[in-house]
Amino acid sequence: MEKRTKFIYKKWQAIFLGIFLIITFFSTISNADIINVEEKLQLSYYFESPNIESIDIAGNSYDRVTLPDCLPAGEIGEPMIPSKGIYILLPPETEDLNIKIIQKEKQDLGPGFFIEPMGKPIPISAVKNNFLPEPDENIYSSDELYPGNSYTKIGVYNFRGYQILVLLLHPMQYIPLTGELFYYKNIEVEIDLINGKEINDLYRGFSRDRAEVIKKVDNPQISFEYKENSKATMDEYELLILTTDSFKDGFTPLKTIHDESGTPTIIKTLTDVGSSELEDIRNYIKDAYTNWGIDYVLIGGDEDIFPAPILWVYGLDEETWPYEDFMPSDIYYACLDGPYNFDGDGKWGEPTDGEGGGDVDLFADVYVGRACVSDLTEVNNFVTKTVTYLSRDPEDEYLSNACFVGEYLGDHGIASWGGNYLDQIIDGSSDDGYTTVGINATDYNIDKLYDRDYEGNYWPPSEIINRIENGVHFINHLGHSSYDYNMRLINYDVDLLSNSDLCFIYSQGCMAGGFDEGDCIAEHFTVKTTSGAFAGIWNARYGFFWSESTDGDSQRFQREFWDAIFGENLPELGKANHDSKEDNIPIIGRSMIRWCFYQTNLFGDPSINILEPGGNTAPESPNTPNGPTNGLPYISYTFETSTTDPDGDELLYKWDWGDGEISNWMGPYESDEIVEQKHKWSEKGNYEIKVKAKDELGAETDWSEPLIVKISFSRYHTRQYSNFRLFNILHVFFHQFF
Repeated sequence: MEKRTKFIYKKWQAIFLGIFLIITFFSTISNADIINVEEKLQLSYYFESPNIESIDIAGNSYDRVTLPDCLPAGEIGEPMIPSKGIYILLPPETEDLNIKIIQKEKQDLGPGFFIEPMGKPIPISAVKNNFLPEPDENIYSSDELYPGNSYTKIGVYNFRGYQILVLLLHPMQYIPLTGELFYYKNIEVEIDLINGKEINDLYRGFSRDRAEVIKKVDNPQISFEYKENSKATMDEYELLILTTDSFKDGFTPLKTIHDESGTPTIIKTLTDVGSSELEDIRNYIKDAYTNWGIDYVLIGGDEDIFPAPILWVYGLDEETWPYEDFMPSDIYYACLDGPYNFDGDGKWGEPTDGEGGGDVDLFADVYVGRACVSDLTEVNNFVTKTVTYLSRDPEDEYLSNACFVGEYLGDHGIASWGGNYLDQIIDGSSDDGYTTVGINATDYNIDKLYDRDYEGNYWPPSEIINRIENGVHFINHLGHSSYDYNMRLINYDVDLLSNSDLCFIYSQGCMAGGFDEGDCIAEHFTVKTTSGAFAGIWNARYGFFWSESTDGDSQRFQREFWDAIFGENLPELGKANHDSKEDNIPIIGRSMIRWCFYQTNLFGDPSINILEPGGNTAPESPNTPNGPTNGLPYISYTFETSTTDPDGDELLYKWDWGDGEISNWMGPYESDEIVEQKHKWSEKGNYEIKVKAKDELGAETDWSEPLIVKISFSRYHTRQYSNFRLFNILHVFFHQFF
C-alpha cells in the first residue's frame, strides 16, 4: 500500500513537473513574441481640391487657401497652410513603434502664391488695432518646403482605457520664395505596432464606452479588439455629486429627480474623500469611475470651498509676447489618466507634465461641471433652477427662442463685429476650412442682437435684459467682458433678473468665468438667485479672436460645442463641452488653443440634456426577452429583445438578470433592431429576466414584462458540474502558480 502511495505521489509529481515545463516553454515563446512580433495599422485619407481666393488685409494682397475638413495649425507669422487632424485607435496592449506616411497623386497648383500668414490672437477685451498679421521673413524668404514634414505627432492619449493616437497630416506643401504650391490627393498612414503594453487601469469594458470611442476615431473597428465586460453591480451610478458635509442635504432634490428620470446619482463629500488635496479628490473620482461606473461629476462648491486645479498656460496678452497665466480648470477632474505635474514644479498642466514627460491627458473619462456655491442659499438656488429646467414641458414655447448677442470688437476688418462670428453658429458653417452644424433657424426663433445691425452700432443693456425676462433658451455671446461684466451687464443687473424661463449662456467674453477671483458674473448668473441661467460656459481668463479673420481660437470651441449638440447628437452639456475641446486637440499647439481648452469651464450640471423644442418621445417598452426558459448553471445562454422609438432615435438597453446583476446601458442600437445579450447563472433557481430601454436623449422606458428562466441540476449534470468545478480549480491553480 505504501509503495502504491509513493508511486501515485511520484506520478503526480511527474505530471505537475511536465506541465510546469510545458507552460514555462510556451511562456518563453510568448515573451519572445511580445518583444519581436509587430502588427500594422493602415488607413487612407482622401483630400478634395483646395479653395484659393485673393484677399486684401490693410492694403496687402494675400492668397487664402482652404482644404475641406482641414485647419491651419502654424505659429504666428507662418504661412496659413491647412492640415488635417486624425484620430487613430490603437489595438489593446500595443504601442506605436514607427509611423510611415505614403503620399500619392501629387497635384501642382503652380507658382506665384503669396499665402496669408497666421494671425495674432487678440484678447476680446483689446481696444487697439495693432494686431495685423505679418509674414515671418525668415520663412517667407526661404526656398525650403513649408511645413516640410508630412505629419506631426501630437501624442497618444487615453479615453476610458482606449489608446488614441492623434496625428496632424500635412497634405499641402509650399515654397515661400517662389510661391509654388502643391498637395496630395491621397495619403496612406502605416503604423507599425509593438506588443507588450498593459491595458490601462481606466479600461472598464463597458459597451457604452465603446459606443463613445467609436464616435471619436477614424478606425472604429479596432474597438472590438478590446474585451467587453457587460456585468455591473447593483451599485452602479451615472452621476457623482461631490460636495461638502454642510451642502450635502441641499443637493438631495437634484439627486431625487435624476434617480427618477433614469440617471442614478450618488452624493459624496470631502469627508468621504478624506482630504481636500487635489490629487486625493482626483483619485476618489477615479475610484468612483472604476467601481461605480460614473460618467458625470458635479462639483458642489466654490473654489475656496471645493478646490479647483489651477493650471498654467503659455499665451499672449494685449501688449506682451510671450505671456503666461494660471487659471482654474476642472479638466483635471475630468481627464483621469496620468499626472498633471510630472516635473513637480508649481506649474500644473504644462505640455510636458503628463506621463513620462509627455502631454497631460486631454480626453475626458468623466464629464465635469461645477456649481460655484458658497452657502446653503446658493445651493438651493442652483438646485431649484436645475430641477426647474429638468422638469420643463418640452412643449414650452420659450425653448424655441435662441438669441445671438454680438458686440463691436474694434477695427479688425471682418473680425470687427461679434455678429460676423456668431452668424457661423446659425444653421452651421463651412467657413475657415472646417464644417460645424449649428442651431437650425427652421426649428428655432433666431433673434440677433448685434452692434453691427443696431442703430448707432451700440445696443443698450436694457435690450438683453428684456430678452432674458421674456424667455430665451440659448444665448450665444461674443463681446467685451471682465470678471464682473458680461453682455453689458454688471453683477447688480444680473441679481435683479426675475425670469422664470431659464437660459443657457455660452460667452466668448474675457474673464467672466474666473471663479477663482471672487464671485465672477458667471456665478451671479447661475447660483446667486433663482433667475438668470440654469447653466453656462464662460472663460476663466481672456477669450481670443483673430484680426482680419473669423478663425478665432475661442470661436472654434463655441462652434464645436453646438456641433456636438446638434451635429454629433451629444445633448448632454458636459459631453458637448468636452467634445468641443477634443475636436481641437490636433491643433493644441496653435497660438491660444491650449489656453481656451483649459479655461472653458461648465457652470452647471454636466448630465443635463438640452431640451429640444416640441419634446422628445420615449421609446416603447421593450418586448419580453426571448430565449430558453430552462438551463444549467455556468452555461451561457442568449436572449434577445427589441423596441421602437417613435422619433427614430438610437437606443440603449439595460438588462436585469434576476440574480442581483444588472448590466450597464448597452448600445447604441437602431430603433427596431433585434438586440442580443448573453448571461449565465451560478446557482439553481427561477430567475426573472427584464429589460428596459432609453433613447439617446435620455427618455427611458419602464422594465419589460419578465421572462422566467429555470436553472436546475440533474444527477448527470451534478456530476458534470462537479467535474467542471474541479477543472476550474485546477485551471486557477496553474494560472496562479505557473
